[in-house]
Amino acid sequence: MKTRVESTSNSLSAKLVRYGHEKFTGRLDLKVSTAQQWSLYLSYGRLVWASGSVHPTRRWRRQIIYHCPEINPNRIALKKIESGSCWDYHLIVLLARKRMINPQQTVLVIQGTVTEILFDILQSLTLVSAEQSVIELSNGSVSSNTIETKVKKPDNFLLNAQLGVRPSMQGILPQTWMLEVEPTINQAQQVWQQWSEMDLEDVSPDLAPVLLQKSALEQQTSVATYKNLVSLINGKRTLRDIAALLKRDVLLLKRSLKPYINKQLIELVEVPDLIAPNSEDIPGKAGTSNQKAQTQKSQTQKSQNKSDQALIACIDDHPQTCKIMKEVIQSAGYRFLGIQDSIKALPLLLKHKPDLIFLDLVMPIVNGYEMCAQIRRVSVFANTPVIILTAKDGIVDRVRARIVGATDFLNKPIDHQKVVATVRKYHTTSPSQTDPVEKAESPEVKQESGGGGNQELS
Repeated sequence: MKTRVESTSNSLSAKLVRYGHEKFTGRLDLKVSTAQQWSLYLSYGRLVWASGSVHPTRRWRRQIIYHCPEINPNRIALKKIESGSCWDYHLIVLLARKRMINPQQTVLVIQGTVTEILFDILQSLTLVSAEQSVIELSNGSVSSNTIETKVKKPDNFLLNAQLGVRPSMQGILPQTWMLEVEPTINQAQQVWQQWSEMDLEDVSPDLAPVLLQKSALEQQTSVATYKNLVSLINGKRTLRDIAALLKRDVLLLKRSLKPYINKQLIELVEVPDLIAPNSEDIPGKAGTSNQKAQTQKSQTQKSQNKSDQALIACIDDHPQTCKIMKEVIQSAGYRFLGIQDSIKALPLLLKHKPDLIFLDLVMPIVNGYEMCAQIRRVSVFANTPVIILTAKDGIVDRVRARIVGATDFLNKPIDHQKVVATVRKYHTTSPSQTDPVEKAESPEVKQESGGGGNQELS
């Protein structure tokens, strides 16, 4: 049976490669059995985008979190979208055109999305019976408006090709940002083969782990491992979601959880998708009472979200540095505390208790080394990340900073992406940023601009 399934998978791959060689432009609609269906978009034989599977919103958020750390997916909403467009691709186009993400990030998001969907297709082909998987493509030319496969059993497998269909009515990204069909399929097949070799053919990475026996788990793991498992596994995040948060391969994550699953300490369950940030989720104008209720709800959510956001402090005597850091931190969705007087720094830190502290190394009266040592002597800040901001990068400075308790270094001049990536590296539990689940209930919030104003993408 496995040989037959592999033959079916190879046959499908060969047909998709053929569309690439023949420079096909349009949409390929693929349906396996009666439940699963996907769409692959091509332009002159190159892969533009893919859609489908059970969690399109989670997938889009994962790719943004993983590849675009400076973008907060919780603060993005679509002002409008044309019928027939893929909202996820449409958003990527807008983010790229507004230069909120760079070309390399855009390609990585496209590649990650397409590879996930190809993986899901390969898994679905494996799970259907060998007889259901056998297909026969018609000999029709790809130049016809609609091409449909003939199947041995009705509704087992369908492949339709629609010429000229794009994932967004606003247009598509440059040809050089698109993917070659054959290498992309080969990559997905390698990932699926590794997954299959671990006997995980029937385990979807879209399942969410749930802790069944916390007490038993605590007894069988170290304190650090137990703490990590409890903080990450809440029954709402899928394996793919958790892997994105940890910047880790989902296969390695599943392998690390497998012993606990085998002991029935952890169970994998299905979870629903999140709400897509499209125009339907933005409060409408269809009625005063409805609008008032939506406004009140939005205000309540914003108030709650503000209190949930992590507070990031920056101690630097240069006003321009604090100004830049404020723009960067707030545009990423965090609260900001700027401190320019080193004498007042410790009292202000004790009052506000920030979640992470950026600290300038060279300051008058109290320098960064002395300030870091003072911070570490306060028990409440014993585990608070302290990131040294410095134009120096010598080994002596690093060693001295480590001795007084610094967590990491960040070189000046300030780099937007590095600042946000550093915050998320050391504050991964912030619900306003890195969690693809906890803040999904506020899709009407827009991506903030650098000046603190809200911006809708249209």
